[in-house]
This record gives sequence, C-alpha cells and structure tokens, in this order.
Amino acid sequence: MVPIEVLTLPTDPRDYRLATPSPPAFCTDPAQTQDSPAPLPKEHRLTSPPHRPTDKLTVDEFCDDLRISRSTFYDWRKKGTAPRCIRIPNGALRIRRSDYENWLTDCEDHA
Repeated sequence: MVPIEVLTLPTDPRDYRLATPSPPAFCTDPAQTQDSPAPLPKEHRLTSPPHRPTDKLTVDEFCDDLRISRSTFYDWRKKGTAPRCIRIPNGALRIRRSDYENWLTDCEDHA
C-alpha cells in the first residue's frame, strides 16, 4: 500500500499559499532554467497590433465622431445630405473616410 500525503488547509485564506506544496520540477518556469534563451526585449515581444484607422467608418463611428444620434444620421440620409455610403452584404452601412472628409469640407463651405 502506498502512503497518502494529507494536506491540511489553514483557516486563514492569507496562509493558504504557505500550505500549498511546491510544483514538481517539470512544472517550473522555463525562463528560470539555465538552458533557456534570454527573454526577448520589450520591443520584440508579441503584443496586439496598434489600432489603426480603417478606410471605412461604421455608422456608429461616424455618429460618435460628429456627436450626433443614429436617427439624425438616417434623417440626413433620407434628405440626401449625408455622405455617400456603401451597403455591405450583411446590410450594414459603411462610409469611406475620403467621402467623409470631402463631405466635411463641403459642410465647411456652406457654413
């Protein structure tokens, strides 16, 4: 028969880390072993790519930029005063950034 090691848990949760056994040698952090390569410098580590603006805006992005409601945008579309839009296959609208910039320039001329 193999003896079983009994682990008693402390009553205070702050002492729990003292009661947990250390991990086996094969579970140790490879960065701490001598055979592993040195960690990469911060600028070479994989991170999420920086957010880059796309060439098309969603209706929400357009409305957020101008601080208007979606209903105002759709009113402008109905009147023909909104910038040109593209309807993508799922039915959503997109606004080319170049069309948006030109539309803003035209709005400045009328002001």
